Amino acid sequence: MRIKNRSFFNYVDFFTADNFRLIGEYADQKLFLIGRAKGYGDPIVAICQTDEPSQEELSAYDLYELMKFSHSPVKLTEAI
Repeated sequence: MRIKNRSFFNYVDFFTADNFRLIGEYADQKLFLIGRAKGYGDPIVAICQTDEPSQEELSAYDLYELMKFSHSPVKLTEAI
């Protein structure tokens, strides 16, 4: 598992891959919680095509930014 844009998120504590948690869907793909921002604890997520994020190259997104600026709805199925 590799997070392509990790260098843009130097303010985030990323979880280990075995602690990633499925929290919903985005654009018919799986949405995983992969970390939290230091300080405020804002959720950082990744969009995955499979149930195994450790097998994919991921991009990190601030969940609130994704919800605010996305053209596709974010469907949360788990508490964050």
